[in-house]
Amino acid sequence: MGKQEQNFSNLQSNFLTGIKELIPPQSSLVNELTDLLNISMDSAYRRIRGETLLNIDEISILCKNFGLSFDSLAGIQSGMVNFSYLPLEPLAENFTLYHENLLQQISRIADFPRSHIIYACQDLPLFHHYSFPDLANFKVFYWKRSIMNIPELTNKQFGANTKFSDLLETGKSIVKAYSQVRSTEIWTDNTIQSTLKQIRFYWESGAFETKEDALRVCAALRNEVESIQQQAEYSSKKTEVSILKDSKKENIEQENNFQLYVSEIELTNNCVLVDMEPVKFVYLGHFSFSTMATRNELYCSITEGWLNNIIRKSNLISGVSEKQRYQFFKNIYSRIDQLMSNIQNE
Repeated sequence: MGKQEQNFSNLQSNFLTGIKELIPPQSSLVNELTDLLNISMDSAYRRIRGETLLNIDEISILCKNFGLSFDSLAGIQSGMVNFSYLPLEPLAENFTLYHENLLQQISRIADFPRSHIIYACQDLPLFHHYSFPDLANFKVFYWKRSIMNIPELTNKQFGANTKFSDLLETGKSIVKAYSQVRSTEIWTDNTIQSTLKQIRFYWESGAFETKEDALRVCAALRNEVESIQQQAEYSSKKTEVSILKDSKKENIEQENNFQLYVSEIELTNNCVLVDMEPVKFVYLGHFSFSTMATRNELYCSITEGWLNNIIRKSNLISGVSEKQRYQFFKNIYSRIDQLMSNIQNE
């Protein structure tokens, strides 16, 4: 093997090693190559051993499937950070594709038993919404109408019959996968604010069919916050509670997989660090709900340091700090109740 071929073989080895790190423990690299590239097992092994070089089409398929950049995996130091990004054209089917991709990503993360998500929340994480249909339908309607500017929704109002059943079914699967991943969320006093503003704006601009529709969305938001408060109380995203007549809580499943911090340092964007040991990813919010993703090692390391610095300066209100937790959520309920009162009185 010549020197140039050896260099290509080494690059390919680094590339495939990087992909192997993204494959769940119960899967294998050879099976992934066989399925994705439509090749035999023998051909897959020859590529893994470097005896056969991947062609440009095969590299493209693998990068696209795993959301990766060949530069970063091959160790090419370009002085740039490569992000993967799925642009959304104003078409309803593209929003469906967005949800399917999100489910695929969070499911892959959940397949790694020691994975951990740190989420700096400028807004409420959308993972929570889909357990509450009235709020989820409103958020999808808002995203489609006001962010994506889908033409058929331009002059539509949100009402009781505005439903996105298929998306909500996918959303439930997203919630289920997210509940399996150990997570740390960092909130501020303003994390709730964008959703409140969206509801207020639609009410004041006549985008709700009736007053009752606006109040129903507010009530769903309150229920969501109550659920998150409960998760924080038990440090668990898998908490299931039955409230009996005597107000006792039973059937609490402790998973210790949820930490909630409150930061006084304002967050200017949604930022997510995913640690799948040893691979790390950073997801940055873009245009309200879209994301850009990278696994650039230096960028992920710097982001992790920034997030840990925010955590050190924040107050942990999950599992401990009962008084601070109560006061924090009390303030949120007060703002939701005030909005509901304003809508009711108008």
